[in-house]
Amino acid sequence: MFGYGLEGAGKEYVKIVCRGDAWSLSVAGNPLYIKGVGGANRLEVASACGANAFRTWGGDVESIRRSLEKAGAAHMYLMQGIALPKDPDRYVDNDFKRKKLEEVRLLAETFKDDPALFAWGIGNEIDLDKANIPESWSFVEELAKEIKKVDHNHLVATVISHKPKALELIARYAPSLDFVGINSYGNIFEVGKLFEDSPYRGPFIITEWGPTGWWETRKTEWGAPIEQTSEEKRIVYETRYKKAIGGNPRCLGSFVFLWGQKEERTPTWFSMFVENKVEGLPLNGEKTPMVEAMERVWTGTEPEQTAPVVGQLTINGISFGPKVKSNTGFDVEVIAADKEGDRLTYVWEVLKEATVTATGGAYEPRPDRVGKVRTTETGNVRISIDTPGYYRLYVYVLDHTGYVSTANIPFAVIE
Repeated sequence: MFGYGLEGAGKEYVKIVCRGDAWSLSVAGNPLYIKGVGGANRLEVASACGANAFRTWGGDVESIRRSLEKAGAAHMYLMQGIALPKDPDRYVDNDFKRKKLEEVRLLAETFKDDPALFAWGIGNEIDLDKANIPESWSFVEELAKEIKKVDHNHLVATVISHKPKALELIARYAPSLDFVGINSYGNIFEVGKLFEDSPYRGPFIITEWGPTGWWETRKTEWGAPIEQTSEEKRIVYETRYKKAIGGNPRCLGSFVFLWGQKEERTPTWFSMFVENKVEGLPLNGEKTPMVEAMERVWTGTEPEQTAPVVGQLTINGISFGPKVKSNTGFDVEVIAADKEGDRLTYVWEVLKEATVTATGGAYEPRPDRVGKVRTTETGNVRISIDTPGYYRLYVYVLDHTGYVSTANIPFAVIE
């Protein structure tokens, strides 16, 4: 399955072939359809679930070396990111460009013969802000050519957000790229048409995809985005993989996001594993139903163990935008069940609604907790909040087999 070993591979250890309208990827002569994860976390779990690759967003020589060691240990391939700024001024800064070219040349020389590497990813969503300009993509082309002077074994790509103009500029200014990666969430079903309608005629990989994003979902009257429950996400992951990724002749595979945990509007929005070692929160990085979903679609078989199925979460019987009075108890209920009949434990936490936020994957702090974490053996709890404001209630449903299912609801506390 894995083509590790560059012996006899010549200058085409990793290559892309086009036959008619269909594109395919091979490593050392073996076909490779990318079943990838975003991030270098829990790779042993990813491999056991059927994944064969992972993606990073940047790194220096030492961090890349560690990632490649992880890849080898897990029998997976790496798409190594090369970080680029979203500031358009940098792409007309000759000093910046000279230093970046030197940095990239060093990376290519250092890892040109590594069999666990399959592609370099130059930049991630530099089109997201104001850097979607000819100068940016011309520099991406410079970097791609520099890598290819040195490294004849691996592919070179870039990663964009869901923007047609980026593809137009790539087609014109960065023709040396072997493929384009695209990050797409709620509009993933439009990816095929986006490429079909663009002047870019090469293959693509969906380099980030997952739940409906916080920028795409409905919001409460005070602007709090509504997050899908983990069961809703499980269904979304399976559906989007089957219908939007598989079967497209130009698509070489995908990297699901995020194979790990991060804070982005909430601690759970893009996290395929729950938090670990948060004071007072009895969670240990357990898998969510989205991991179950990927095992199902990657392997084509039913997992032996599945996550709890979480349904609607309500406050005083209301599921959207509830308001409660301060210093007055309110009733919370979540519906949950387990296919294997495992005992369920419910963990409840209230956090302030996030106010320090970012875009493009930048760091966000975990919002402050309000009150104590509570644990129950039923899907009901009664809570009271003293101070008016905007909050979010979380429930974590543990089945004690390594899975945790989640739901949350934003609510307002009024006088």
